[in-house]
Amino acid sequence: MLVKWKNDPEYKDKALKAAAVIIIIAVIFLSFDVFTQNRDGRRQIIDKDGGTESELCIILSDIEGAGDVDVMLQYDRDDSVTGAIVTAEGAGDPVVKNNLINAVMAVFNIPSSSVEVFEKKTAGQKEE
Repeated sequence: MLVKWKNDPEYKDKALKAAAVIIIIAVIFLSFDVFTQNRDGRRQIIDKDGGTESELCIILSDIEGAGDVDVMLQYDRDDSVTGAIVTAEGAGDPVVKNNLINAVMAVFNIPSSSVEVFEKKTAGQKEE
């Protein structure tokens, strides 16, 4: 039966058309992936639980004198970071505050006016 299909020109024509359709569908799926990315081909992946913020907190807390750090990021419609608020235990020190601002500016390529750093309350400063 296979020999009959190999020699049958109608079967060859159908097989060729099916292969062409499969190739066209594959090209469409690949094109969709390419065209949905940003223009420079990079995509920023942000998970729903604030992965970018948590990674930034870990890095910023490694800065000498920063202590415990929390971060909130502001995004635009293209998921690009447009602003940041940082609270850190050591932000009362102007050198530490400047280092935190410079780090956030470097990571997201945003101006210093888009980064606000505040001193975080410590356990001894809790409101009564």
